[in-house]
Amino acid sequence: MSATAASDAEPDIGQHLLAELDALYRTARYLTGDPALAEDMVQEVSLKVIQGRQTFRPEAEFRPWVFSILRHTLADYYRRQNVRPATVSLEADGLELPSNVPLDQRLFEYVLDEEIEQALAEIPFEMRLAVLLADVEEFSYREIAAVLDWPLGSVGSRLHRGRRKLRQRLLTYAKRRGYER
Repeated sequence: MSATAASDAEPDIGQHLLAELDALYRTARYLTGDPALAEDMVQEVSLKVIQGRQTFRPEAEFRPWVFSILRHTLADYYRRQNVRPATVSLEADGLELPSNVPLDQRLFEYVLDEEIEQALAEIPFEMRLAVLLADVEEFSYREIAAVLDWPLGSVGSRLHRGRRKLRQRLLTYAKRRGYER
């Protein structure tokens, strides 16, 4: 590859990375339950993307590639720390409620978000990651298979089981709060 072709490809990697930073942070935050750790993970992923930009194949899709790097970075972190991923996060880090919405509605939405986050944290890590990639980040099954290095059939079954566990957990919460099906 000529120097001109390499320099032409590099800004694309940077632009693609910038476009994914919020999604990477959001996913890392849901998976770790720790805003500071999520920021560290995104910084580490960004560094790996920049350092490994020569390994990115132009015919590949950037988004699955960068989320795969996030997955491996998180797995390496947990392996180095000899700990399991966080299972529950109840912290209201940086709670900002929009002032143009009535207080009762704002609090209800926050509590619901906290319950969803807690319910997500209670399902197994890989199912949680599949659910986040599909339902929050809107990845296709094929993209999830690329990120997680799973066969396509495994994506469907784990996503189904993860959603079922999440639904069961949220139904339990709704019944506790007096909501009926």
